[in-house]
Amino acid sequence: MKRDDNTKTEVDLSEATKGKLTFVLASRVFIDAPGSFQLGYTVGVLNVPEQELKKFYRESYFSMFGVELGSDQLTILWSCTVSIYCLGGLVGSLLVGPLTRSFLGRKWTMVSINLLSVSGALLMWGSQMQTSFQMIIVGRTIMGVHNGCAVWVVSMYVAEVTPPNLRGALGTAPPVFFTTGILVSQILGLPQILGSEGRWPYLLGFYVIPAVLQSFCMMFLPESPRCLLIDKGDPEASRRALMKLQGAHINQDVCMQEMKTEHENELKEPKMSLLALVKSRSLRPQLSICVVLWLGQQFCGIIAILFYSTSIFVQAGVPKEYSDYATIGVGGINVLAAVVSLMVVDKAGRKALLMWSTAIVIFSFAVLTIALGLTENLFCECGCQQGRWPTGVLDSAGVCILPNATGDPNTTMSTAAPFVDPYQWIAYLSIVFVIVYILAFAIGLGPIPYIITGEMFRQGARPVAFMIGVNIDSSEDVKSTVNGVNEDPERLGVTMQLGRSDL
Repeated sequence: MKRDDNTKTEVDLSEATKGKLTFVLASRVFIDAPGSFQLGYTVGVLNVPEQELKKFYRESYFSMFGVELGSDQLTILWSCTVSIYCLGGLVGSLLVGPLTRSFLGRKWTMVSINLLSVSGALLMWGSQMQTSFQMIIVGRTIMGVHNGCAVWVVSMYVAEVTPPNLRGALGTAPPVFFTTGILVSQILGLPQILGSEGRWPYLLGFYVIPAVLQSFCMMFLPESPRCLLIDKGDPEASRRALMKLQGAHINQDVCMQEMKTEHENELKEPKMSLLALVKSRSLRPQLSICVVLWLGQQFCGIIAILFYSTSIFVQAGVPKEYSDYATIGVGGINVLAAVVSLMVVDKAGRKALLMWSTAIVIFSFAVLTIALGLTENLFCECGCQQGRWPTGVLDSAGVCILPNATGDPNTTMSTAAPFVDPYQWIAYLSIVFVIVYILAFAIGLGPIPYIITGEMFRQGARPVAFMIGVNIDSSEDVKSTVNGVNEDPERLGVTMQLGRSDL
């Protein structure tokens, strides 16, 4: 009889793994996900209006100090502006554990940190009125603190409120919103919209809209049932939240018992701090897997692709005035691939998607490295690097003349008729494999680490595990972003080789 009871309990507990997608659950996940949207917006917002912002930096510096801003100083200031949000993200990641375990919980942590988003946006919006580039740098730092905390609170919440059979699909919602944020920043940053001299402050202040909308909507949605039961010790509130999120049809007693069982197992182990998690032998395999996944995601070279995709398109023959639109097209492909991942992650499985994604990314980087290396070195025999011509010599003025290619010894690069480059297909190959890389990354290597980290750890260790993940994410973004602000596109091949070898 005892054996029968045990069998029955096991069957009952398995019911907790089966759930349906209710309207409230979908609303809660997709209202929470704009935290990731703001991170994506932060990553992409400075790319398109870069020249307008640099012009403002020169004007602001001259207004404050009465001297012109040198090119080296401008590069340093711009590097700080681009990468400072990553350092803010490191600070924000340290707030994840303390805030989510406090009286705020998951829900009110998100509402509270949106105050940081609004304050950072207002600082950047007012920078032009005050003629202060420092306000942009401080605002980016504050946005980094918000992003570093928000993206992991979102992932943690999604992992806790969704039934296991829906966790994979809904767990890819934050990456979908992240890529959407990048795409929206690229579109709004076009000169015809908000990327012009008079309108870029509104581009940097756009964060106010998603922050306010998210905070308002979240006030009417329930807290995480696991947080209410385990962290706050309120079973009745947990039961009500569970019914709102997953519907009245679920077996509440089974779901509550599943959460209590998890909590009882946690109590058998010491409280999980950062040091305790690192020392825990029982959790070391899970921690090692998650760390390797995060390192693989960050070292795969996605930052290099995002920074240099426009340069690749220009090199392949896309007119410069259209290269920004080509970059937006890549952003659109990134979003579509993330949506595809949302639909197939539970059917294909985490491991299969991750393995195929990583293999395709490595192959794409290998082809890109070779293609870019060839296109950078297929110049005139004279070494002038003015174009890809089979022959050419320099005259006394240092101008390339093309007697064999044109038949006229006085013809130069600037006056010669268009030359049909026999190696142009190599440049086009670069475009193809940039797209292949984006597809492969967005389907597997991009979203899977978010899902795995939430699934591999119990309630007590989950905040600390996410804190470790965001520290890896932010610290590697600092390195990649600082490398990315170097404006010499010829270094892209080297960057890609580093990314490929790290993988």
